[in-house]
Amino acid sequence: MRRSCIVAAVIAIAGTGTPDATAATPDVPTEKGAPWPSMRHDRFNTGRSPIRARYHQGDRPWAFVTGKGVFSTPIVDRNETVYAGSADTWFYAIRGGRRRWRFKTGEIIDSAGVLGRGGTVTFGSGDEHVYRLRSGRVLWRYRATRKPAQGQLVNWWEGNVTMGPGGVLYAGNTGGAEYALNPNGRLRWIHPTGNSVWSNAGIGKDGSVYFGSLDLNIYGLNARGGLKWKRGTLGFVTSSPAIGPGGTVYIGSFDGELHALDPETGDDRWAYTTDDHVYASPALGESGVYIASADGSVYAFDLRGTLRWRYDTGDTVRSSPVLGRAPSGKGRILYVGSANGRLYALDARTGRRRWSFDTTPRDPTLRDRNDLNSSPALGRRGVYIGGEHGRIVFVPYEWCLRTPRDPRCNRSPGEAFGGSLSRMAFVTPGGSTRLSGPGAELPAATAITTRLLIRQVGETVDAGLAAPTRVTADPPFEFTAQPSGDGHFVHIVPTGFLPPGRTFRLQVEGGWSGDDRSGAVADTIRFRTAGVRRRGPPLATGRARVSAFRLSRLAVPLPPILPSLNQIGFDSYEMAVGALTVSPPDPRGEGSLLLWAVSTKRAGKATVADRRGAFAFPLQGRYRHDSLLLSQRGLSLTFSFGDVPLRRFDLRMQMGADRRARGASLTAEVFCPEVPVYGPALVAIGLCNRDAILPSSGTFITGPYGGPANRRPRGVRLAGLELRRPSAGASGLAVARLRGSRFPADRHAAAILLTDPDSGAVVSLDYRKATSLRLSHGSIREVRLRIPAGTDLPDRIKAYVITDVFPLAEREL
Repeated sequence: MRRSCIVAAVIAIAGTGTPDATAATPDVPTEKGAPWPSMRHDRFNTGRSPIRARYHQGDRPWAFVTGKGVFSTPIVDRNETVYAGSADTWFYAIRGGRRRWRFKTGEIIDSAGVLGRGGTVTFGSGDEHVYRLRSGRVLWRYRATRKPAQGQLVNWWEGNVTMGPGGVLYAGNTGGAEYALNPNGRLRWIHPTGNSVWSNAGIGKDGSVYFGSLDLNIYGLNARGGLKWKRGTLGFVTSSPAIGPGGTVYIGSFDGELHALDPETGDDRWAYTTDDHVYASPALGESGVYIASADGSVYAFDLRGTLRWRYDTGDTVRSSPVLGRAPSGKGRILYVGSANGRLYALDARTGRRRWSFDTTPRDPTLRDRNDLNSSPALGRRGVYIGGEHGRIVFVPYEWCLRTPRDPRCNRSPGEAFGGSLSRMAFVTPGGSTRLSGPGAELPAATAITTRLLIRQVGETVDAGLAAPTRVTADPPFEFTAQPSGDGHFVHIVPTGFLPPGRTFRLQVEGGWSGDDRSGAVADTIRFRTAGVRRRGPPLATGRARVSAFRLSRLAVPLPPILPSLNQIGFDSYEMAVGALTVSPPDPRGEGSLLLWAVSTKRAGKATVADRRGAFAFPLQGRYRHDSLLLSQRGLSLTFSFGDVPLRRFDLRMQMGADRRARGASLTAEVFCPEVPVYGPALVAIGLCNRDAILPSSGTFITGPYGGPANRRPRGVRLAGLELRRPSAGASGLAVARLRGSRFPADRHAAAILLTDPDSGAVVSLDYRKATSLRLSHGSIREVRLRIPAGTDLPDRIKAYVITDVFPLAEREL
């Protein structure tokens, strides 16, 4: 364990108790009687409730299902109505597990709101608006007025809204500023930063405003928005500051530290370094402070910075801990979520588990989508938390103590992995650590990730693998093994299909070092491949329509920093993927595939192509019966700070007749110097390996797609296709002209794809960025593909003209 707990100043109030923070005070008009009116409960961001954890007879756990992941913290009003936003773009009001109302915004919602007097709720959305509602009706909306900071593309509201004296509202946005709004929705002031502000501002007794930014700084402002101080860290700051009774500002950073800062100068009073970045916000008790880290642990300190205890949940923690009273009123219970899908209740004095509740859904499609990166909210009757699975979950206080036979409950007081351990553990595509292995059969097209896990005398060691690491397979198969930059993971990717219905053993061994310790590890991961469920190619082409499937809700949990920066972005992706060509199977049941993926949107009851979406790219690969191995080398993923080019993007799965993927695994590689804005930081913090590659792994969801994007557009035909080849100094151009019936651009997309007819290889281009359309009266009439200067084209070109995901025509040029 890395420790640096240096007291920089003596805290005069360290020995005194802190009275319970009340959410509604005379000068802060949050809703009276609301048990959890804002993300961190009160203006000081204490994350602390005065309510005792008493079970109410008849209460049972429930889960409300939204359309996509929930990453925002719920808030709870005096009637126990719960409010939260979802990546499905809706903001929900729920009571007792049933929807009271919902409000549609124009983009994802991943920040918490605040409850005000008169039944109002105020929250921000990715559609660049802050909304104030009453009973689902808009009272006012405010749109960000300042242009995004350099390096940012959008003005999404991803900073949680909080309320200060006089009802003034404070919120940060992705555009790089902290805003203060008057209660009527008019701008009070703006304080610009150098990057996104996701932190929930803490408001001091004197009206000072404290928050963090992705520009690596922590800010202290006066009540008028003027700068008091700016304190740099060595990492992004998404954590929300908790303000102590003497004004001390407690806040985490991606540099792995919990900082205790002087409120007047921003200087460290003390700091403690955890074993990974800190995304979460601290909770403040009467005599201690609590923080969670992406290293999977929750830490407890006294107010002088002395570590009291550490509890390892076993998987990444981005959820911010909260504190409630024990049923007797004496002592505190700490509640926090983990990426393993469990909500934990820990004794705040000892750190021992009181109980945990597994929120993982039974749905096989979502079982591996169980990260609890939302933070808990404490109501009068129990705990509320949102999850990557798209559910808002309610667990009654003390449920697991009253119903010990509930299989979702665990009352063991210990940590996830016991006393001493030296393992290379299997990690699911969704990011959960499994000591016992996969637990289910893997597809013949799969990828495997292992995690180094060292425990000594009850402590988790921050250990990394030392090169070289040896990986062997029995029975043997060809693969690549890519270590992560920090040595915590090894990504093992077979180069082809594995035989179905076979048992394999992967031996991983090597040396490790960390926390001034070293040793060796050798472990075996056993897995079995699934048998063939459906023979023949899973996709087909036709003159009127082609097979297609939905590709959605990507998750990239490894390395852990990626979800911390873009989890809701990945989860919001929606695409249709259609078959351009499918070769007949050979005697082994194997053949080739060429597919086209395009972003989609809802248009009434239909799901149509979205030409303004983030995606339009080919997927090339092979199938063996119902197993698919797809790859793309020219894809870019769009983040709020720009497009990140991928050196590798692979999808592996077993696809059923219903187009649903089983055992879906995703692998990708980024060349760190090519990452805009953050590339140097990724190298500096050790996320890139010796080859400057950031390897990542994850999963995705597929499902049936019924059209209309996979159908031949009625009356539309190709009138001409021309190619001007690029030279060393001049770009080239491919132009396709469409004629016939209307092909409206607000419901359709079009593209040109270039391939080598001899090898079948796709010409590697960023097709989305290189494509432009010419319209006539709103209808697509011409498709233009710019080919960058210096692009090496094959002597012969086979071009596909694609309408949505349908291959309208193909020509050799």
